[in-house]
Amino acid sequence: MNRKYADRPSMIIVQGSCIDFVKERPKIMEFIGTLEWSVHAKNHCECSSSGKALGWEFFHIYFEPDFIEKLLDVYPEIDKQEGNDVEQRFVLWLGKQMKKSKLQYYLKLGDVPREQTKGFRLNPDAYRDDSELEKLR
Repeated sequence: MNRKYADRPSMIIVQGSCIDFVKERPKIMEFIGTLEWSVHAKNHCECSSSGKALGWEFFHIYFEPDFIEKLLDVYPEIDKQEGNDVEQRFVLWLGKQMKKSKLQYYLKLGDVPREQTKGFRLNPDAYRDDSELEKLR
């Protein structure tokens, strides 16, 4: 069996919704193009529709993790957003920047690639033993 592995690295997925995706996609790509221009990068993002429901059209924007790292260097205010990790802070910042550009979309973090781990990474010396539990009683 011939297997083909992905040529591109894992991507961070941002989910969004709007009323008319066909009309809004060029605006989204133009906005992302300005971000790419600011970090001197090209073709680090993709945007595609993911379906319709109840009058809303949903879409996904795919970002490469190293593109977001470059954005962090240029826009340090990304780290000042309220989020648990860099990807969440980026999505909050992206939504605010789009709103400033008069682009009104509802964005949320869809998927973040995580490192595959096997086994435990815990340090067994950092845990209490039975004698310390007796002291706490």
